[in-house]
Amino acid sequence: MRRPAPLRMMPRVSRDIRRCARFLEDTASGTPTDFERDLATAYERICELPELRPIESRRRRTGLELRRYNMRQFAIVYAYFRPTQTLPQGVVSIRAVKHWRVRNIFLGVRESDSPAGDELRTSDHRTV
Repeated sequence: MRRPAPLRMMPRVSRDIRRCARFLEDTASGTPTDFERDLATAYERICELPELRPIESRRRRTGLELRRYNMRQFAIVYAYFRPTQTLPQGVVSIRAVKHWRVRNIFLGVRESDSPAGDELRTSDHRTV
């Protein structure tokens, strides 16, 4: 059985999660605890089958391919870097967590280099 891809978080994700949790508190449409539990489940599913979701946006400069995983009224934006010799499971990079009300969830999601480059070596990422 194939091992799940490791998960990396871009720096903006923790800020996005706080915004979504505040939204839930303000609207009484759920609790932050439920939201965090649902996020953990979504991350697991994304890592198990990262290519299940279609590519919805491709960055011109780097070719970064962005995908969306819908969860409740939120969307998780992620990139999947296919396996390489140094990264045999590949890598899932969570780029943003946004509410569906955002017109273009891919707007503002930053590009970066390949997983073999500086992206996975910087301290800006957190492994979950």
